[in-house]
Amino acid sequence: MNRNRLRTSRRGLTAAALATALLGWPLSAGTVGAQEGPVKIGLFLELTGGSASTTSEASQLGVELAVSEINAAGGIGGRQLQLVVADTQTDATVGVGEMKRLVLQEGVQFVFGPVISQVFMAAAPVVNEAKISSIGSTGSLAITPAFAPYYFSTLINAEVQAKKMVSEAIDVRKAKKVAILSDTGAQAKDFVAAVKKELEARGVELTGTQEYQYRATDMTPQWLALKRGDPDELLFFTSSGEDGGHALKSLSELGWDIHVTGNWSIGAFAEIVEQIAGKEAFQNVTGANYRGFTFCKGGEQPTKYLELVEKTKKFAPDRAARAAMTFVALFYDATYLMKAAVEGSGGKWEGPGIAEWIEKNASSVNGVAGKYTPTSSSHFLYDADAVVTVNPAERGEANIQERADCAK
Repeated sequence: MNRNRLRTSRRGLTAAALATALLGWPLSAGTVGAQEGPVKIGLFLELTGGSASTTSEASQLGVELAVSEINAAGGIGGRQLQLVVADTQTDATVGVGEMKRLVLQEGVQFVFGPVISQVFMAAAPVVNEAKISSIGSTGSLAITPAFAPYYFSTLINAEVQAKKMVSEAIDVRKAKKVAILSDTGAQAKDFVAAVKKELEARGVELTGTQEYQYRATDMTPQWLALKRGDPDELLFFTSSGEDGGHALKSLSELGWDIHVTGNWSIGAFAEIVEQIAGKEAFQNVTGANYRGFTFCKGGEQPTKYLELVEKTKKFAPDRAARAAMTFVALFYDATYLMKAAVEGSGGKWEGPGIAEWIEKNASSVNGVAGKYTPTSSSHFLYDADAVVTVNPAERGEANIQERADCAK
């Protein structure tokens, strides 16, 4: 018996859940647990392990803040929301066990998380069979509506980032030859494939591609290999601020004066990148971010985001001080999207109805990060219009970032 089954056994299953588990757990949302009283909502996050420091804790904080507001206003359909926390430990096997606990033992009717694609892909059969809706922040293009019909993602996917970055490099920077550095993750591979497709369609030369392992601290060999191809623009895809910092530090130490078009992580985690590489490493670098987290000097300001930052600081000062506030905002928004979908579905929590409502009506929900644009063929909640190029070093209040297209 593995440790997850042992944990579940010790806590004890309800009779209904145990019978369901023995029969292969074919159940629907709401089968387990009382139909009156609080509605249980699962938090399925990487609270320990590789992603905990920058994403999952912030995601939990965003949901908790929104739930506190919703409960104070009367809940959903007169029922209070009760959060049940599950830690995937950034491990797919642990994640499957924890998702089964949430569904079979706890009887959750909605799930938030995870932020790691591989963890959700392993656990997806559990929520699919139970017909439970969920919103996470994963980027793999393999997570389609066919694969997970009731799941949606707040993350800007790899294909969207690729199109945005290629457009920046070619249309704005006028690059004729480009090279790519990326990590070895599933989303990065999707990104590289999408970039190659875009470059081929535009007739632009790809001079080389290089990969690095997560948490590498010296990317000098990769940069040197790319330099031999003599590109005039570098496209850089990273999944964390730490890796981004080490990569740009290596490039700066190499002394290669070339422009870098970075992805969303270079924008969202700019403060972490700067702590490792120094502000000077951003001298010739742009990144990407959600429009709702950006500003123009003397012009447009992200009012909703700044108001949320202040609310978060009042709600949990210590946690807000160390949280990745962009993820607080994304999951705060996602919680209100859940509320709108349930209410729009007549107060029902079944996954098929919620998913259909989100596909058709999510654009009517006004969030902090930007406009929702999911479809029946894509459950990524944001498209390219939600993404803007930013100057990562130019940050204002609450680390909002200056858009690169602001009028000078």
